[in-house]
Amino acid sequence: MPDTASRGLDTRDALIKTATQVFAQQGYHGVSTRAIATAAGVNQALIGYHFGNKEGLYLAVFEAIGQSLGQHLSPLGQKLRQVVDDAPANLDRPARLALYLPLLDNLCNVMSELLLSPQTEYWAQLILREQQNPSQAFELLFERLMQPMLGALTRLLAELRGDLDAKGHAMLAISLLGQILVWRFAREAVARHMGWQQQPDLAAIQHLLHQNIRLLVKGEL
Repeated sequence: MPDTASRGLDTRDALIKTATQVFAQQGYHGVSTRAIATAAGVNQALIGYHFGNKEGLYLAVFEAIGQSLGQHLSPLGQKLRQVVDDAPANLDRPARLALYLPLLDNLCNVMSELLLSPQTEYWAQLILREQQNPSQAFELLFERLMQPMLGALTRLLAELRGDLDAKGHAMLAISLLGQILVWRFAREAVARHMGWQQQPDLAAIQHLLHQNIRLLVKGEL
């Protein structure tokens, strides 16, 4: 039989998994710890034991989301920074495009595939709630994941769009990420407009993203 520590971790994981779904569907203020414990099939007192209170559980949910997303996205951000750091200073524009465009294509591929997977459905709902009414949970996610990725992407785009100032580079990074995020955060509108009954056409989405990247970095979009 599993030992006490293992059972404790299993219970903790079960509470986080259940709370992710329940908080996403009903919001932080729309659900009680009793309801979460019941849905997870555990004693309500175990929420206090593992997380202190409902807020602690909510933050733990975002810790888990950040860790899972970070496993996919943090290496990409690190790669962007590394390539920019190591690039020769005298690269001409064709060489810059040849060096950086594959990185941007890969970023779009990884993010779009991740965001359109069933795994991220409840994560997206929670993140969208926090975007509209940010709490400490949003600060956690922004500082650990969003800000580093935006910083790395902005820096890379600055190498490709020397005609823009720092504000323009930052806005370009937001625009690029927005073209990826819309396929998840506007999922229902997209599905109805496109007539997609089940899964979205990931290959078509990625092809369009790659085209738009080239327009953005050339200043044609």
